[in-house]
Amino acid sequence: MHREYEVEVERVFRARQGLSSPVRAAAGLPSVSEIEVVLRAGVGFGEGQLTERGWFVDTDALAARLDEWVRLLSGQPWPALFAFRPTFELVAREIFGRLAPHVPQLAYVELADRTFGSRTRYRPGI
Repeated sequence: MHREYEVEVERVFRARQGLSSPVRAAAGLPSVSEIEVVLRAGVGFGEGQLTERGWFVDTDALAARLDEWVRLLSGQPWPALFAFRPTFELVAREIFGRLAPHVPQLAYVELADRTFGSRTRYRPGI
């Protein structure tokens, strides 16, 4: 199916990823306890999927699901939340896997680290 549209919803929050940086340590730089993070989710859909109201995805419903993740991710250091090493890659994949059954045609989940200027996008099948 051709997807002419992609709708993205984002939430900004502060988090304690809780992983040490070997690069910062080797350079003698202090560790950073809290970072600013953006959680984004995108839904892709085609022209023929627009409803009579002119939309496909309920952005309020998607935002509410992202708010649940923000509460979790901002509540405590990430190693306490996951049974795996919580890199941005693995956390994005985990969020995608848990959102996909509830968000039709979820295209990607992205975590952006505004503190250090990096983004990780998980898009299965690419």
